[in-house]
Parts: sequence; C-alpha cells; structure tokens
Amino acid sequence: MRRWGVFLPLLLLPALAQAPGLTQEEARILDRLVEEALPRDPAYLRALADLEASRQSLGILGALSAEAGASLAGEYGQVAPSYRLSVSLNLAELFRDWSPALKALEAQVEAQRREVRVRVAGAYFRWLAAREAARTAADGVEAREAELKAQQARARVGGTTPAEVLASAERLSQARLALYQANLDLALALEDLARAVGLTLDALRAFLRPLETQRGTSVAPPRSRGP
Repeated sequence: MRRWGVFLPLLLLPALAQAPGLTQEEARILDRLVEEALPRDPAYLRALADLEASRQSLGILGALSAEAGASLAGEYGQVAPSYRLSVSLNLAELFRDWSPALKALEAQVEAQRREVRVRVAGAYFRWLAAREAARTAADGVEAREAELKAQQARARVGGTTPAEVLASAERLSQARLALYQANLDLALALEDLARAVGLTLDALRAFLRPLETQRGTSVAPPRSRGP
C-alpha cells in the first residue's frame, strides 16, 4: 500500500493533463495556476536550489582550490609587496562522474513539480465541480419558480388544488436551500484553490474571470419570493 502512495501522483498526471470535459480555456488556466504555484512552493524551491548548487560545483571550478598570502621578507621582518598564489587542481573531482547525483536532484525537482501540479489540479477540479453544481442549483430554482407560477395561474381558474400549489412552493423552498448549500460549497472550493496556488482570493478571481464570462454563475442565493 505504501508503494501505491508513492506512485499514485505519477499515475494521476496523464489523467490530469487529459481530463475529459476540460475545455481548452480551462486547461490553459490550469497550466497558469500551476506556474503561479511553483515559485511559491517551499519544497520545490529547495529542490531547485539544491540542483543549481550542485551544477555550479561541477567541472573545473569545483575541482580548483586556491590559497593566497603575503610573505615576510626584508629586514626587521617587514611585509614585502610580493604575494604568492597557490592553485591546486583535484583531478579526482574533475573527472568524477556526477551524472547519478545530478539525475537524482533533477528527479527530485521533477517530483516536486508534479506534486504541485497534482495538488493544484485537484483543488481546481473540485472548484470546477462546485461551480457546475451551483449552476445546476440555480437552474433548479428557476425551474421551480416557473413551476410555481404555472400552478398559481392554474389555481386561479380552478385547474389545480391549493395542496398542489403548496407542494410546488415547498419544492421551490428546497431548491433555494440547495442553492444556498451549493454556493457555500463553491466559496469553500475557491478558498481551497487559493491556498493550493498560494494566491489571494482577489488574485485568483482575476485568473478565473475568463471562465466566469463564458457563463455566469450565481454567487448569491435569489431573494425569497412568496407563493
């Protein structure tokens, strides 16, 4: 079971990159959110710093060591204006095979990048699902309102009973309650996504605004209306 915990993020990556139903705009925004999250993730930055430090220590510069100092000369032990510079070249370090160490550090950087992408994508998909649920709930309220108006119109001409009108009003009340819950879930999903990316809510909304302009999502429950 522990092995699955290690390999599960790797197995999820193709599914995240090719999620069914993800529009081109939604996929583009996901990529932007991941790029925003990477420089804000401490584990990724540490892995990247370790890799860069290791790369800079390679080659002839990493194998060189220098020693400089002033020499005492002349009468009365005065310091002469002549200096010595001792440079040594560690051939063992120069020809050492660093590729395994570098590959390990590069793999660590890539693993952290994937972990960030999986985390952000998971929060992003939960927000998309919550947004769709809120839209569905808003459509449900509109449908129940239309149903109640139709029942009221029929009741005026004796085409239905007061009990049926009350039943329609109850269904509308339940639909409005579902919309309240859906909007609450949507707000929580937005906060979770902001934490996963490392952005403020206002900054995150700016990234998501192109999606909201495609089709409006109710962000507040409709005003209560009597039967």
